[in-house]
Amino acid sequence: MKTHVVALLLACLATAASGQSFYIDWSKPNPVSGPPTIASLKREGLVKNSNAVTKELYFRYNLDEVNSNHRAQLCMSLCWLLFPGEDNPFDREGQILYGGAALPIYVDLTTNSYEGKSTVKVTLFDKTDTTDKLDFDVQFVVDENTSVGRIEDVGVTIGPNPTAEVLSLTGEALSSVTSVSLYDMQGNIIRSYGVPMGSNVRYTLDGVASGTYRLVLTMHDGSLRGSAVTVAR
Repeated sequence: MKTHVVALLLACLATAASGQSFYIDWSKPNPVSGPPTIASLKREGLVKNSNAVTKELYFRYNLDEVNSNHRAQLCMSLCWLLFPGEDNPFDREGQILYGGAALPIYVDLTTNSYEGKSTVKVTLFDKTDTTDKLDFDVQFVVDENTSVGRIEDVGVTIGPNPTAEVLSLTGEALSSVTSVSLYDMQGNIIRSYGVPMGSNVRYTLDGVASGTYRLVLTMHDGSLRGSAVTVAR
């Protein structure tokens, strides 16, 4: 918590010194790591406007350091797949950031089951004043040796397991979870449940075929926790 506060203060000081009027409060540090069996990796944050003037934000990007087997997208109120080559920022819809407000942002990497490193470089800028800009990069490390601990190791219980229709998660550590996802054993994402609301949550499994799956929690620090669950009908 203390480290996060210090990083936020440094970001604000840098913003004030440069005349830049917005910054990103990231939920996790670089790099974001995971094994290739995880279909996608994500870094999330909030773009925050530090003054009262409304901004219309656009972005440029560079994929020179993205693994050719990986695919990236950037999302704010809309999502855009990012393709190599020339790019015109104004082909995309501008994102309105009101004075003193915040706008969710995330960069997502689809691994396609390939290992490797990828860095997505982005420049976020205001249409009215293009010198009011923010350069940032999001780094991904996809490695088979990335450690994925068990969900139970952080004090979260799963039940019932096996289950037919509903899966319940219980534990105070759910407050440190940024996403809950269900994967098949080939690494394809079957369900994405988002941020758990509370310390006792229930997820429906309607339409999920009988079989063994992997439930994965992405923690606030970017680490992953996963455990096998069985759907039996």
